[in-house]
Amino acid sequence: MSKISIDQSKLNSIINRAFDVVVEAQGDAFQSAIAANIWEWPRETLRHNKDLVGSPRDIYDIGELYDSLVISRTANAAEYTWEADYAAIVHDGATTKNGTELPARPWTKVGLEECDAAGIMQQQLDKLL
Repeated sequence: MSKISIDQSKLNSIINRAFDVVVEAQGDAFQSAIAANIWEWPRETLRHNKDLVGSPRDIYDIGELYDSLVISRTANAAEYTWEADYAAIVHDGATTKNGTELPARPWTKVGLEECDAAGIMQQQLDKLL
């Protein structure tokens, strides 16, 4: 009977490299959703950059939300956080004190739908193993 020897360190390194690719791809999908002209809005708005926009529109505006992404990665998890003060309001929607409705624009939902993380992980493992 022959012995099979597995280099666990090498295997863990390959898994980590594949996961790095997945983390980056998922982050790109989230950011693409922010920049996509897919978000419905009930009125025209004059943006900070002086553009008058209607609907559908992107939620990029001056890039503060987009640029506020922080990715925290551990061995087997990644957390994506947008640190712009208004990120939760854009994502989840809100009602202002005067009753104005700000619709939700859940870019993470779109990003998750657009990125086949499991497929990317499998492709990377197939390539690296």
